[in-house]
Amino acid sequence: MGLFNKIFVQKSLDKELIGIWNSDLTDMVTQNTLGEVTMTFTDDGKLTYDIHENGKIQRINMIYSTIGDTIITDQPSNPRQEKTKYRIKNSKILVMEFGGETTKFIKK
Repeated sequence: MGLFNKIFVQKSLDKELIGIWNSDLTDMVTQNTLGEVTMTFTDDGKLTYDIHENGKIQRINMIYSTIGDTIITDQPSNPRQEKTKYRIKNSKILVMEFGGETTKFIKK
């Protein structure tokens, strides 16, 4: 099935993801797991992941695509694909499931 998916399953970009998403710090799981994070999805498949900590920002530049309910990310400087299940509620809340944790983001 893996080879089939690589050849025949169309990767795309979910237009609802495009924009700036801030971690929902009112959600305790998100706060404890991620802290303050900003993700910026662009319409050309780039993802900027900013970690805000101690008055500084650590930036991770990635590329992304989507297949169904999954975001596929890759960091060119450290190549390795990661897959994260997601859903968007009311066009304003991004719910992501990765590594057994569910985190939430709010669209800016």
